[in-house]
Amino acid sequence: MVYSANIPPTGAVVSESPFVRSLDVIAMMPDWSVMAAVTNGTNYLRDMSETYLPQEPREDDDAYQTRVDRSVLSPYTSRLIETAAGAILRKPIHVEGDPYWLDLIQNIDGLGSNINEYARRALVSSLTYGHSAILVDYPAAAGAMNLAEERAMGRRPYFVHVDAPQIWGWRKEPGTNRLLQVRIHDYDVRPLNEFGEEQIEQMRVIYPGRYDLYTLGQEIVEFTSTGGYSLDEIPLVPIYSNRRGLLISQPPLLDIANLNITHYQRQADLIHALHIAAMPTLVLEGWDDTTGSATMGVNYAIAMQPGNKAYYVQADATSFDAQMAELESLASQMSTLGVTKLFGQKFVAESAEAKRIDQAQSNSVLSIISQELESALNQAFEFAAQYVGLEPPEITIDRDFDYYRLIGQDVAVLTQLNQLGKISDGMLLEILRRGEVLPDNINVEDEADEAREDMEAPELIEANENTGEDDMNDRAEMTPDRMDQLIELLTR
Repeated sequence: MVYSANIPPTGAVVSESPFVRSLDVIAMMPDWSVMAAVTNGTNYLRDMSETYLPQEPREDDDAYQTRVDRSVLSPYTSRLIETAAGAILRKPIHVEGDPYWLDLIQNIDGLGSNINEYARRALVSSLTYGHSAILVDYPAAAGAMNLAEERAMGRRPYFVHVDAPQIWGWRKEPGTNRLLQVRIHDYDVRPLNEFGEEQIEQMRVIYPGRYDLYTLGQEIVEFTSTGGYSLDEIPLVPIYSNRRGLLISQPPLLDIANLNITHYQRQADLIHALHIAAMPTLVLEGWDDTTGSATMGVNYAIAMQPGNKAYYVQADATSFDAQMAELESLASQMSTLGVTKLFGQKFVAESAEAKRIDQAQSNSVLSIISQELESALNQAFEFAAQYVGLEPPEITIDRDFDYYRLIGQDVAVLTQLNQLGKISDGMLLEILRRGEVLPDNINVEDEADEAREDMEAPELIEANENTGEDDMNDRAEMTPDRMDQLIELLTR
């Protein structure tokens, strides 16, 4: 049977096919398109040139294609997303619970990804589109078996990552957020003949306790199979970075992405203009050759009549100053807006109190996104625990975003302060732990006791006695800004 989807003037979506997007999804698609454009790279934008680098009126097709081929995207948005994800998942996710979970998180998706790798991909997707989701799946059993038998067969829950654009629609229980139906779009690659492959478009329609699978080929929808879940609810867990409702969101960096598109267009114009300007045009005044062409080169000459002129014409380099200034302005806007939006930092002189306020705002933004990820992972493990009949693990994501990563010079100065008796062994070790020189799980008290025992060795005592405060400035220099950071680290 051939199915069709119609969108009447009322705005309703009428369809007998699962291969149709809901109105909420249709409303989010323009934003997703912009985010896809700035995160998929230069080649993607070149392929989408009709949308993001339109052809100018009366521009020759070949000239337009040449301009498109020279265009380059500066990946401001994607780098900002990666930076934010890296800040949130700077430290490994802590998992505490049954050894079963400690084993499962080493291959959480059944494809070899551990929980940190999986969470980073999910977070990048959520920051890109506004949300992503975890589908907690569990292979159907061939027969009734206990947990030990399932482990022996390798049967275990696994997390399926779902991008927001893959979710085409849903139904929920009135007055609640309990899902009654979710439609997830995907492609399946199947072998064709001995060496070939074919790509099959498919839709998984999930209900509490079961799912139906449909395929689409040449406008024909076929019901393929059905399967069951042992849960009475749909095991889909959203991860939001900018929630607007159930499975509804807005990309948090959409305004920066739009600036990125404008930067790409202006940069393409400048690259094209500079190419033309670098190729001066030869002008022959009085040239009357009926062929209309002249051969130029080191072994050629042009015969001209008296009074005729020959000269080159090219654009003045200063004519591009305005375009270059606009590019620099757009780059500055993206950097300032991005850093301010996610990290709360400003590129202006501020008081110490203002900096603390900015840092607090930064922490709140990153902390909210981190909490969403942590909550989603815990909920996903709740579903996994229901599958296998175990207590779920406790998932914790570190939210100490106020940190300074110490460098070798910092460690040298701190060590000298310790040797001079300015800071204790325990404080030194704690600062090194906070500055990510020492691991988080280090026992500071035990290590400090051991350090004090080592310091009682005669050779070290003699060395300490010969160490004066004047040596500090000779052995390690420190900028005032860096010293302020270390002082703040000491007093936290």
